[in-house]
Amino acid sequence: MRESSLPSLMERRRVLLDQASAALRGQVVGLWRLTDEGCTVVEIVSPPDAPRQILDVDLGGLLHQWGRQVRPDSRWVGCRADAARWHIAPVRLDAPEPPPSGIERRSPERLVIELAGLSLGALERIWRAADQATVYLCAALEVLESCLGRVRVAEGLSVRARAHLLADLAGVADAIDVALKGD
Repeated sequence: MRESSLPSLMERRRVLLDQASAALRGQVVGLWRLTDEGCTVVEIVSPPDAPRQILDVDLGGLLHQWGRQVRPDSRWVGCRADAARWHIAPVRLDAPEPPPSGIERRSPERLVIELAGLSLGALERIWRAADQATVYLCAALEVLESCLGRVRVAEGLSVRARAHLLADLAGVADAIDVALKGD
């Protein structure tokens, strides 16, 4: 598989937001990023043709109002519950804390948004590692194809030519090891 055939990170994010939107019966779901300057940037909206004004929000101000710590370059997923209320959750790896009383009071919509944020955080870590492994494996494949091409046209292999092929194959083995170890 060539790198150009891989779905981009944005396409993968869109699929996950599309699923969250479907779980919310077609409600518009967005992914925002807070910049270092505290500005809110909409990264993806599902459905993509949703009016942007639906997702216009001062995310930093809203989070500050809720008593949440605002970290620069953090990402948040959410949807507008109604004209005055939002369901917003961070993109993260750790699961949200259980309710203090042990009784779940979060709405199903809020839980869907929490799950979308958790899923984005966990899957992006996997996607990035898989993409890196794919880069190593594609590079290894290119070297193998080059070696095979040289062997096909060689009328005989000198000691020097064999040494080059062995060095290239050792590099391929190293690239495959790195890809499989996830380093």
